[in-house]
Amino acid sequence: MKVVRIKLDRIVLFFIASLFALIFLLPMVYTFVSSLKSIEEIFTIPIKWIPDKIHIENFILPFTKKNFGIYFINSTIVAIAVTINQLFFSSLGGYSLAKFNYRGKDFLFITVLLTMMVPVEVTLVPLAIIVRNLGWMNTYWGLIIPVMITPFGIFWMRQFIITIPNDYAESGRVEGVGEFKIFLKIILPMCQPAIGALAIFTFMGNWNQLLWPLIVASKDRFRTIPVGLVAFEGEFFTPFNELFAMSITAVLPTLIIFLILKGRLIKGMAMVGIKG
Repeated sequence: MKVVRIKLDRIVLFFIASLFALIFLLPMVYTFVSSLKSIEEIFTIPIKWIPDKIHIENFILPFTKKNFGIYFINSTIVAIAVTINQLFFSSLGGYSLAKFNYRGKDFLFITVLLTMMVPVEVTLVPLAIIVRNLGWMNTYWGLIIPVMITPFGIFWMRQFIITIPNDYAESGRVEGVGEFKIFLKIILPMCQPAIGALAIFTFMGNWNQLLWPLIVASKDRFRTIPVGLVAFEGEFFTPFNELFAMSITAVLPTLIIFLILKGRLIKGMAMVGIKG
């Protein structure tokens, strides 16, 4: 009787999980199907899930007749640059907060935690004023530097590095290795799970970022993909079939990154505790 009840519970949980998965996947399926339709078929009622003719040109025209290729390159440059800087500097900050004792360390850590609680919208206006005064509006500097280090990244790496035994660093010091080389050669390789997870968070967050690029990049040649998708909406006509096609194209890089690093994401989230 107990075995039957366990099996019944699993069936119910499987059914509920499948239902939620269907609810989340249905909009993506509709977007993909609509990206292959003509503009007329998109507004057909009832919905046609299989188009009469596949319109591959929906994926080509935005690159040839519009500047989506530039948006794609801009997003790639910004996401990769921010991710690399985030991983390096957050690891340095996390290493400092986890393994060194100095005056003001606890205050710095509390400041990092408090900064994480401040809504991003609160800092947008003063940050935009600083960027404008520095002359970084409509530049890659303005798109990258203000967002390349986050309190979450420092906190994430600190929580992982604090679990690494001090013996590894001490053995390096005994051998006469400098602190920076200990960080690069000993500590950083041991942080691969946390780095992989943080890389996914950072890349996806900056690839999909809309608000900050919308403020900084008013010129078309510095727009990123999310801003470019907003620009697809015309005053009198919006090519929804091309918009859907570019939405699918925009999702592919983050999906590929996730599939490649999902193992490290799961391992990193499992190993990053709340110690200390």
